[in-house]
Amino acid sequence: MPSAKPPNDNHLQSVFAYRAFDLRDRFPQPLETFRQALECLQSGDAYLPDMSGEIVVYLRGGRALHIPEHFFIRQSGNISAVVPPQENDQVCEAVDAWLRDALLQHSKDALDASTIRPARLNILLDECDPNAPEPDDIQAWQHTSDVGREVIDTPCREDIWEAAVQAMGEVQARRWMKTSHPSLNNKSPNLCIEENLKRVYELVVQVGCGKANV
Repeated sequence: MPSAKPPNDNHLQSVFAYRAFDLRDRFPQPLETFRQALECLQSGDAYLPDMSGEIVVYLRGGRALHIPEHFFIRQSGNISAVVPPQENDQVCEAVDAWLRDALLQHSKDALDASTIRPARLNILLDECDPNAPEPDDIQAWQHTSDVGREVIDTPCREDIWEAAVQAMGEVQARRWMKTSHPSLNNKSPNLCIEENLKRVYELVVQVGCGKANV
C-alpha cells in the first residue's frame, strides 16, 4: 500500500510574518510562527487578551489575514479566555489547516496589510532589521503613561472598552469592536482607534445612549 503523501506546505512560502495584538499593542514585533503569537497572548505581558486579542498573518505581496479568534479564545457564556498552553499543539495544527485552505482558495478575507492596526507593512520590514530604530509611533505608544477616566476629553483605549462593555455587555462589545460600522466609513472600531480614537469613543457613548445602532 503506497504511503500517504505529505501535506503540501507551499502555502507557507507566502507567509511573511505573524503578529499578536492586545488592547495596548504590547507586541509590536513581527513573529515567525503562529505559536509565537499565541504565546504572546498567553503571557503575563498581554493586556486583556481575552477581550481584545487578535492574531494577524502577513502575506508576501502586501496582504494580511486575521486568524479567526475561535481558534485561540474560548467562549463560555459571558466568559472568554485565551486557550491554555497545553492546548497549543492542537490549536497550531488547526490554524495551519485553516491557513492552508484559505491561501489555496485565495481567500477574499485578505486585507491590505497597511490597514491592520497599528503597524504598517514598512514598519514590519524595518522591525525585521535588529539595527533599525523603532518607529516614532511605537516609541510614543510605549512611553505613554496609563491614563484614567479623569482625562475623558482625551479618551484612551481603556475608556472605549469600558464604555462599550457598559453599553453592550462584554460579548457584544468584543464583537462590535471588530465589526465594520457605517459611521466609521465601514471600518471596524479596532481599525479606527488608530485614526480617530475620540470619534470611536463618541460612537460608543451614542450607542449607550441609544442614539446610534450597535
